[in-house]
Amino acid sequence: MIDRVLYLFSEGIRGVLRTKITAIATIITIGITSSFVMITAQFGENISKFVEIVRGQYELQIFFKENVDEIKALEIINELNAFEEINSTKLITKDQAAKIFEDEFGENIFDVLDYNPLPYGSVVEISPHNDNSFNVSLLSGKILNIDGVDEVRYQGRLISLVERYYRFFYIFLTLISCLILFATIILISNTIRLTIFARKDLIKVLKLSGATNNFIKLPFLLEGIFEGILGSIIASLISFLSFETINYFLSIFSNYTFSWSFNLNLILVFTIIFFSWIGSVRAVKKFT
Repeated sequence: MIDRVLYLFSEGIRGVLRTKITAIATIITIGITSSFVMITAQFGENISKFVEIVRGQYELQIFFKENVDEIKALEIINELNAFEEINSTKLITKDQAAKIFEDEFGENIFDVLDYNPLPYGSVVEISPHNDNSFNVSLLSGKILNIDGVDEVRYQGRLISLVERYYRFFYIFLTLISCLILFATIILISNTIRLTIFARKDLIKVLKLSGATNNFIKLPFLLEGIFEGILGSIIASLISFLSFETINYFLSIFSNYTFSWSFNLNLILVFTIIFFSWIGSVRAVKKFT
């Protein structure tokens, strides 16, 4: 049993070595195309962390209506704290609002008016969200529905741009990754077909000698898997070295660097190997 397994594995490796030029071309092509998926996915992971940080720094300035007194203001604060999207709230009293006005405009409100017309308000900090469907505009709308809230201000354009391009990036990444993985299936499938065609006489001899279909198929399946493994190793090296190079130049100009996730890369390696296996199965089913 062990001898048979070793024979099948050795035949799979020999299959790669027999078709050197084709196999090398296939492995390099898989490595280069898959490295794009890996690099893009790693950038996506970094952007995801960046967006999470940005979302965690969202601040909403909420202005209450003029007739809201301190008791009502505290009730509104309690309602705001009930929102799961909100991390913390800070009540801005009328006196604090007057101080903020003086700091920003350099003029005491009481030098202009005999009373303080500034309303109560609140500064709200939004919790970090990993959910791409989170929309600060929707949260703003819900806050405006609270009785006593007059206006909600936030950096709408910046936040909207971050969220819009964040979602677009992931849609783009998914589409490109699917195309490359589909191309991997076709590439492996065509390579195995060529190998099968080149060895069709040997396959006939094996069938006449009583070899089972599975015995004949397995070396070709393993050959596709081996090509997927070698291609994914090349892709991993390209991805890792690309990030090391980028971080080297970034370190010259700033303190920020990109992180390279081994776990994410490992998932992508197994994904590439899986699709290579699918390509092998596709070729073997048709030609044996």
